[in-house]
Amino acid sequence: MSIKQQAHEIVDQLPDDANWNDLIKSLYRNQKITLGMTDLELTQNQLSEAEISTIMARIESSSTMPDDMRDTKSYNPGNEATLGMVAGIIAIFFAFVFPPITWIAAPIAVIAGAMGVKHHQPKAWVPILMAIVSMAPIMIMLSEHMDYFK
Repeated sequence: MSIKQQAHEIVDQLPDDANWNDLIKSLYRNQKITLGMTDLELTQNQLSEAEISTIMARIESSSTMPDDMRDTKSYNPGNEATLGMVAGIIAIFFAFVFPPITWIAAPIAVIAGAMGVKHHQPKAWVPILMAIVSMAPIMIMLSEHMDYFK
């Protein structure tokens, strides 16, 4: 018997008011679809309704994306929050290595972060925090040197 004949036979056995889920369940019940099935399920001759529901749930859950992956509209690579985060990372990285770069990058991070906060961009406060963190070593060094001149 060809796969086409088997498919016709399965479809003919469905009730008239069957939907797509009923068809998929019938195909799983007859093991014509193996996607999402475990090795144990593949070796069984007949699958129970619970086992079919488990397979369907696995397939459904694997096709859904996490919430943070669905909404990509709020992320624009050129927006203020992103610019501020890049500047903040640069400021933190160069805080100990070459401080003059931090003196330039930290104010950019603060300004871009403030603009992002003004435009209600998500996580726009992060660049401001990064700038503060990057300036901490410089402030500590300056305070130690000020004590030297007293």
